[in-house]
Amino acid sequence: MARNRFRTAAWVALLALLLTACAAPRPASTQVGLGQSSDSSERRTKTIVYAVTNYVQGIGLTAASTTSGGWATAGEIHSNGLITSDFDSRKPVGQIAERAPSIEEGGISLLPDGRMRVVFPLRKGVTWQDGTPLTAQDLVFSLRFLSDRALGYPTLEAITLMDAAEAPDDNTFVLYYKQPYYLGASLGVRLFWPVPRHLMEAPFEQYLQNKNPEQIINLPYWSSEYVGAGPFRVTSWDPSSEIVLQAYDGYFLGRPKADIIRVRLLADQQTLFSNLLAGAVDVFPETVLNAELVTQLKETWEASNRGTVHYYAGSTRFLAPQMRPDVQIESAILDQRVRAALYHALDRETLAEVLQVGHREMAAYAILPAHDPLYLATKDALRPYAYDPERAKAMLRDLGWTPGTDGALRNNADGRPFRTAITASTSTTRDVPALADYWRRIGIEVDERITPPALARDQEHAAQYPGYENTSKAPGDGIIRGLEGPAATAQTRWAGNRAGYEDPRAQALLLRYRSSLSPREQFDAMKAISDFIAAELPFLPTYGQVDGVGVRAGIRALDDHMGGGVPGSGYGTFARNAHLWDVL
Repeated sequence: MARNRFRTAAWVALLALLLTACAAPRPASTQVGLGQSSDSSERRTKTIVYAVTNYVQGIGLTAASTTSGGWATAGEIHSNGLITSDFDSRKPVGQIAERAPSIEEGGISLLPDGRMRVVFPLRKGVTWQDGTPLTAQDLVFSLRFLSDRALGYPTLEAITLMDAAEAPDDNTFVLYYKQPYYLGASLGVRLFWPVPRHLMEAPFEQYLQNKNPEQIINLPYWSSEYVGAGPFRVTSWDPSSEIVLQAYDGYFLGRPKADIIRVRLLADQQTLFSNLLAGAVDVFPETVLNAELVTQLKETWEASNRGTVHYYAGSTRFLAPQMRPDVQIESAILDQRVRAALYHALDRETLAEVLQVGHREMAAYAILPAHDPLYLATKDALRPYAYDPERAKAMLRDLGWTPGTDGALRNNADGRPFRTAITASTSTTRDVPALADYWRRIGIEVDERITPPALARDQEHAAQYPGYENTSKAPGDGIIRGLEGPAATAQTRWAGNRAGYEDPRAQALLLRYRSSLSPREQFDAMKAISDFIAAELPFLPTYGQVDGVGVRAGIRALDDHMGGGVPGSGYGTFARNAHLWDVL
């Protein structure tokens, strides 16, 4: 028996070597984590390998706004927010806070001056990972810190609506909003990132005097010296290969069951897929594998009891036009009528079928997916732009674009060809040729641009795409953040709307929606937003993603996947209960 096990292990090791030639080798301590302790007299070190496909710049302030690639979900491994989601539902529950405030129990109140007051009772015994107690004064400081626009905190939605904060005592945090805000009591770690006052107040005060944001941005606190309030603390930082996190013994929900989480930083989806097949990765989050690879892995793993993949309805993909005239390479795209013609040229149902493993029903004819509670407010609003390439050509002819003998469109006034570009990250490389092909069929020149991983989190680079960006937003109402202003600029360190989109009408509609606290008000506000998007086409939704998260056999994790969500949904990621992950 021992000899057979040895032979099996040797073959597995050889397969892993072949499949991960382009990836970092699995460290010896990880093998110990899989139950092969080098000293049977000592308790084994339980190690879990979590993989992402991001180029990682840092944590918190220095992390970009994108939720793709898995690094954003890792936030709740090392950091916690006031609120997260329940174990098996999206119900908001307390994390650093004892509970989620509500109107019914008096934690949320509307003030005569139009503001909203939210009281968060904090858990007792919460500490930062250096042992310092976390108090309400830390959270008051956090609001001052995150509100400084020059520092470029990448998630602005909630912060821009916050007005003031106070700490009546160490365990009570009171937050005031400028208006009613539908997520005001559901502050996950990305919406409101707690910052330790005892570590960051002095550098912040110095920054306020000299006005040099780089002094804050470049602190090692945001990487190798990070101190958060989550279950695992950073002990090793190598953004070229791996970040190692160790269980924090003083974690307020109890010491984590695992000892170490190794966040493996892999170059692309195919490398990750090979690592998963080889058993070199234990847990993978959402948005790191496309639908085809997720399906292949699910079939392979579950046929041999090597792991479990959980499907869920993922983000909505869309094409966002560059709205900065000085960056957009074809000014005609700033005209809504041209955008409408280009939308008619896209066969969304075929795109969904081909790119989402046969799921034709994922074609986007609304800004919300069918499972969303507000879907009926948006249903079929985009169906008037159904696939009709002949109509697309006719509309462009009417707007002064005539095909030549070669079929290429040229402008009647100056003879220039209609030329655009589609930019995407490495995670959506299959989308770009398909989208470009549809536009080429009606006579448009299309450049295909793939952003390399090293630039994927460079916010300035992300805001400079020349034509359209193929991107996505979180499930649910995440897509309407494509309307959100202000435009990203150098003055905001490129935090904000990277498409450069700004429209006062859109801002007013978003304000109305985010101020709506009742279901009826939210329905009406969402319908108004849907109608606006259908009329103006600030972006072109194409399809909803079939996404998945997975865990290798022998690891206990993601039992709570029914309550998990992507970071862009505001609170409660798939890593929210990382302290319960275990090696069996």
